[in-house]
Amino acid sequence: MWMFTLTCMTHCFSARTKFLLAALISLQFISSCKKDLNSVGAEIIGVRNGFATVFDTTMSLNTYTVEMDTVNTGSFLSYAIGKLNDPETGISEASLNFQYNLPANNFSWEGATKLDSVVLQLRYRDLTALYGDKDQVHTLKVYALDEDLNIDSSYYSNREFKVKPTEYGSWTGKFNLNDTLELKLGSSTFRLPPHIRIKMNANFESLLFGAESRGEFSSSSNFKTAFKGFKVVDETNLSGSEAGAIAYIRFNTDVTALTAYYKDTLAADFNVVSLSEVTTNTYKFNRKPGLIQKSFQGTHRDTCYVQGIGGTKVRIELPELAKTAKPNLAINGAELVLNVLAGSNSTTWGLPGKLQLVGSDSLGRNIFIKDLAIEGAAYYGGLLNTSYNQYRFNIARHMQYLINEYKQNRNVNYGLYLFVPFSETSASRVLLDTRKNSGAIKLKLTYTVIN
Repeated sequence: MWMFTLTCMTHCFSARTKFLLAALISLQFISSCKKDLNSVGAEIIGVRNGFATVFDTTMSLNTYTVEMDTVNTGSFLSYAIGKLNDPETGISEASLNFQYNLPANNFSWEGATKLDSVVLQLRYRDLTALYGDKDQVHTLKVYALDEDLNIDSSYYSNREFKVKPTEYGSWTGKFNLNDTLELKLGSSTFRLPPHIRIKMNANFESLLFGAESRGEFSSSSNFKTAFKGFKVVDETNLSGSEAGAIAYIRFNTDVTALTAYYKDTLAADFNVVSLSEVTTNTYKFNRKPGLIQKSFQGTHRDTCYVQGIGGTKVRIELPELAKTAKPNLAINGAELVLNVLAGSNSTTWGLPGKLQLVGSDSLGRNIFIKDLAIEGAAYYGGLLNTSYNQYRFNIARHMQYLINEYKQNRNVNYGLYLFVPFSETSASRVLLDTRKNSGAIKLKLTYTVIN
């Protein structure tokens, strides 16, 4: 060993000197980075050349539940039908409103003297298209719309449509997402994917059969004047202990249709195609007393509720941000951590896979956060961490924006909103543990103070 060192000393001296010099510099840097517990903020991570990096989780947050905005449901990929009885939030109902169209202009029954049967088919979105109790028995009823719908109009989730009082069809059963249906028509056999199959009654069969003789099959516009569409509602009477369920339906498919059978071997589909026919949802809620507060007027609650299908959202206020804002402060990181209330989720009451966080303006309208637009969804976050039952959001750019506005003597700190994304037809809900000083909800700020 020594022999090797002596023979190589000339070559190794320069490298060894560089190593010792680097070690001395490192020791000096470490000694200069001791905690300064007297500095502003919760925990000083480092002080170097006059810059103090602060890690702060002490900012107080006010949280409470508010009513969700009504949403335009005319362009969804799937639609909700059913009823929920949530012991925490109350009753939620979703009904379908939609048009259906002729198989073709000048359609004919080809000399048939009557219809064999008429069935309204509603295809499930997929094998996971259900929220609530899969064993719940439902009763769905079909009514005729009594007002004209326009494909160019916007129809929001609180819109109640006029309907005729006569019931035209009914179905009782469970939302079965697994069983296919084998259907025979003449000598042919068809297998249809899982769907709800509502038998239309004799009154509607007679009405539809007579449309040809009344000239209502001559064109799409004439047909829609006479047959304005359907409303499908869940009229299940849920007892106090029954959870209910909501299923998700696909309209833009060859299975979802009003199908008329005639002359023993023939069938005609009056299709619902969402690009040319109006398809929309109506949501109704009968909430528990005291659940909802008004934005900007609420007081903090230790439990908050986020519910999809236009239900509820959580308002998050930052009343202490002005104290933190300084002219020489730069945000390095800002992570909002939200924990699910222990014991509040189950197989019946599953958690949303994703939540969305937005800012608010002075009128309570949504302002999208720059972190999502600039940094992308992976950085921004919002996905459920199933290991910890937790949601996290990175909002450093948004927090820096708020502080920069404070520097200009402008206060745009109007809070945040948390909700199930509009893009997802989901009835899922989450109860959040929002107790203060428990660590259940916190804003983890990392910032640099430039002296």
